[in-house]
Amino acid sequence: MPLCSPWQASKAEENGSDSFMHSMVPQLERQMETTQSLVESYVAVVNKTVWDLMVGLVPKTIMHLMINNTKEFIFLELLANLYSCGDKNMLMEDSAEQAQWCNEMLRMHHVLREAPSIIGDINTTTVSMPSGAHG
Repeated sequence: MPLCSPWQASKAEENGSDSFMHSMVPQLERQMETTQSLVESYVAVVNKTVWDLMVGLVPKTIMHLMINNTKEFIFLELLANLYSCGDKNMLMEDSAEQAQWCNEMLRMHHVLREAPSIIGDINTTTVSMPSGAHG
């Protein structure tokens, strides 16, 4: 077994590690590509989540708060003012326009309920003539 100096031994180790590193390069490149792909996927998921929160959740939350605050105002303030103003029977009466609209809708309802029977009467009383024959 030949004797070698420490410098020669470290040089031999470097040469061995170079060949080891050379064989590790493709594996490290694959690992780097995999890691890069995973990071890009993660960033895409984070971006989509933030976008969904900003575009979807924030407007929905704002609308929810606005509607709930409006409901609370109506129930606490407006109804209290309406009930404290006096005659509750007057509040339940229809306005003239509302009464007219209701009467018109009732009239249309009755007319539309009669329409099928009128159409049926027309169909049963109509006499069809064969084509080519003139009365």
